[in-house]
Amino acid sequence: MRNRFFLFFLLFLFLSNCGYKPIYSTKNLNFAIGNIEKNNTSLNNKFAKSINSLRNEESDKKIDIKIESGKKTKIKSKDSKGNTLVFELEIYLKFTIFNIDNETEKLLLRKITFNNSDDKFKLKQYENDLEDILINEIVEDLINYLSNI
Repeated sequence: MRNRFFLFFLLFLFLSNCGYKPIYSTKNLNFAIGNIEKNNTSLNNKFAKSINSLRNEESDKKIDIKIESGKKTKIKSKDSKGNTLVFELEIYLKFTIFNIDNETEKLLLRKITFNNSDDKFKLKQYENDLEDILINEIVEDLINYLSNI
């Protein structure tokens, strides 16, 4: 009885489909990223690498873009001695879409706050991880924007 129930459960798992589909699959996009113009900075290169992974050569709608990006780290709060307690990391992506008809310019911005640490190496690693997270969120916003054009 137990083996029969286990077999039925496994069969149910394999035959039932949970409906999983990748949200940002290149097959689902109605556009293709053509040429990406950028300055050669590390942040621009990270954005370009994320955007290049979304290239869809089968789409008829090619979009050429120019990207400019920047990063600012601000001090949000200090203690009574003047030591920094909280930082704010702000990353922006300014992109221009080149179509045959016109040019469209848009600015995408994301911010996150994080606490200071005594270990500066770990703090820098954490800041880099947060930067990657914000870049992915901005690229998702870019995809949503380009999908709605």
